Parts: sequence; structure tokens; C-alpha cells
Amino acid sequence: MAVKHITKRTVDALTTTKHHEYLWDSELPGFGVRVTAAGFKAYVAQYRLPGLGRRGSIKRVTLGTHGVLTPDQARTLAKRELGKVANGGDPAADRAAKRGTDNVRELGEKYLKEVAQLRKETTAYEYERVWTKHILPALGTKQVPSVTQQDVRKLHKSLVETHYVANRVLAIAGAFFSFAAKEGIIKAHENPAHGIEHFPETPRERFLTPDEFKRLGKALKQAEELGLPSSPEYRKEPRSPSTAKHRPHTADTPIPANRYVVAAIRLLALTGCRESEILTLKWEDVDLERGFLRLGDSKTGKSTRPLGAAAAAVLKDLEKQKVKDNPHVLPGSKKGSHIVDIQRVWYAARHAARLDGVRLHDLRHSFASVPAGSGTSLLVIKSLLGHSNIATTERYAHLMDDPVKRAADETSGSVASWLGGV
Repeated sequence: MAVKHITKRTVDALTTTKHHEYLWDSELPGFGVRVTAAGFKAYVAQYRLPGLGRRGSIKRVTLGTHGVLTPDQARTLAKRELGKVANGGDPAADRAAKRGTDNVRELGEKYLKEVAQLRKETTAYEYERVWTKHILPALGTKQVPSVTQQDVRKLHKSLVETHYVANRVLAIAGAFFSFAAKEGIIKAHENPAHGIEHFPETPRERFLTPDEFKRLGKALKQAEELGLPSSPEYRKEPRSPSTAKHRPHTADTPIPANRYVVAAIRLLALTGCRESEILTLKWEDVDLERGFLRLGDSKTGKSTRPLGAAAAAVLKDLEKQKVKDNPHVLPGSKKGSHIVDIQRVWYAARHAARLDGVRLHDLRHSFASVPAGSGTSLLVIKSLLGHSNIATTERYAHLMDDPVKRAADETSGSVASWLGGV
């Protein structure tokens, strides 16, 4: 048990290889930090009830997570809780009595606030989307301690047609109940999402062929100049025959697409960047003179990506159309914002190009498949895509010019000639 004045520096420096350890404040008795073997750090207040002395059991209440709370904020909360004890209160007993009063929806609001503080903006957005679409409808009205493993398994199995989505829902549900355990609402071993087996996931590998790229390019050009009919996913049909006659004759007439949306799709195909990296790209990140994108906050942190001449040409064209007082390469309709949704144009373009089922992310895979197919090293492809780990890039290894396959071709050719030209 260590005693030291608790500051951000002392808390950041805390590590342990044990199940958990505590650092206690040298100025405020009972105020401390708990650190687990996994590195999770939380502020606590510890006390014994007055009048019992050493005979009284030690009680602790968790004040909040390091990072969400600063040491000074946690110290203020500790003084409040310890003050209750001095006045005859029992904060741990009060919390125990309150346990179970929050339902999943109510506690979920607190959980998503913590996610927004600790995760990247894109990650927090995805958590909230999955939470709102899948978890809330199934579990939102249930009291947190009453949710069973059967409840979570039922939700997971209801998404059996989409293994990837089902597994993401399970992971986020598990993280939520871990948060509930840290809040003292359930015990850690009571997490109802634990012990449920994930569905097997097969990585999707869809690479566009040169002919498919040509068809997509033609569709994008038409979208920009003339417009494209809506894809089946976005086509609005009359609600009933009686309302069809009131439908405007121009309802299905294509109109030219937003040029920034078309440019976004082109840049995705020409750079291999992730969708969020292109949509949020700022001019300060673009170095046209040297031919690089210098991304300050990509999925893997800071990242520098080389720009091909074709991608640079698209950016130079956009540079001529810069919107005043907007830092983004692809400005949105609101002042200072960037474009957000490019799905409608993408669906129309892929439908016109006969590429139904192809995802925007498949443009990234397709970009990587070109150098892989020509024998470029995985280290070079890793830099092109901004991967932090070479293991992620190895998914493209099977596309490379395989010397073992080449040897098999040559050997079988020789044997075939000896067999008489089989």
C-alpha cells in the first residue's frame, strides 16, 4: 500500500502486475486510486463507520474513472462522500440500496458519455449507432441487474444473418455491463454478455477488376454531369395507387450530384484511405507540393500517406473551389462543416455500374490489390494504407506473385512435356 500526494503525474505513472493495487493520498485520508493488472484506474473513497474503530469493516465507494475525472475533481467527490460518513451516513450502503433502480436506457446515457470522452469521435459515433439501433429496443426498459445471459444471447441470435453486426452488438453490450460493474450496479462476474460464443466471421475480400473500375468511373462522370436514377435502396415509390397520380412528373428525373460527394468517392478509390479520413480531410493535412496527406487523427493515430498523381489532380481541382472560412477539403452545407453522407450517390453509382453489393470500404481493398498483384512488398502496401501492424496488411499476401506457385507452374510444364504434351 503506497501513500503519496495524488496528482495526474502520480496516477499516470501507476502500474501493477497484481490483481489490483491502491495508491492513497497523503493529504486526504481515505482518498485513493485503484489500479488493476489491465491498467484500469479509478478513484475511490475508503472509510470505516464512526464509533466502531478497528472492529468496523472497511468500506469503499468508486468515485469515477481516471481520465474522465481529474485528480482535483475526484478529491472534491471524495470529500463529499467522506463528509457524509462524518455526519453519520454510509455512502456504500446508500449505493447498495439504490442498485437496480437504473434501467439499461438510463445507465446507457452515462455509459455513452464516458465512451465519448475516452474514444475517438468515429468510434463513439459507432457505439451510439449500434446502441440505439440494436441494444436499446431489446434491453432498454430492463433493470440493469435483471438482464440475464439468455436475454443477451437472444439478442445476439436475432442477428444471425449478419455475423459481423451480431458480434459488434455483443462486444458493446459486454462493455456496457463492465461499465455497470465499475459503477457498482452489478458484480464483475455477473456480466451477462460473458460466455456467449461469437459467430464465425469470414473477412470480406471484394476487389474490383479493371473493367469494373471503368464502369464505376463512367457512372461517377454521369452522376456529376447529368445525374443518376436513384438505386432501388433509395427509390421512393408511391404509398398507394391513389397517391400515385399526385406524384410529380419530375420525381424520378436525375439531377447532377453534389460535386464534393463525387470527389469523395473518387478520392477513396485513388488513395485507399478510409471513408472517415477522406470526409474529414482538412487543407492543412494536404501537402500537394510534396505529394502527401498528413493525417493528424486517423484510426491508427498520426499517419502520413503518399499521394498518387491522379489523386493529387483531384485535390488540385478542389483547391480551386475552396470555400471561404471552411477548413475542410469536402465542405458540407453548414458553415465550417464537412460532407457527412455519401451513401445515396454511392448506391446510385454502383447500381449504374452493375456493382450491387460492393461496399465503399471495398474501394480500399481494391486499391491495395493493385500493388499486391504486381509484386509490391507488404511493407510498401502497409505504408500506402496506413496500417499500424504488418499483420493487417498480410491479408493481401495471397494476391502477390507467389514464387512457390510459379515454381509449380514451371515444374508441371516440364513434366507435361516429358509426358508428351499433356
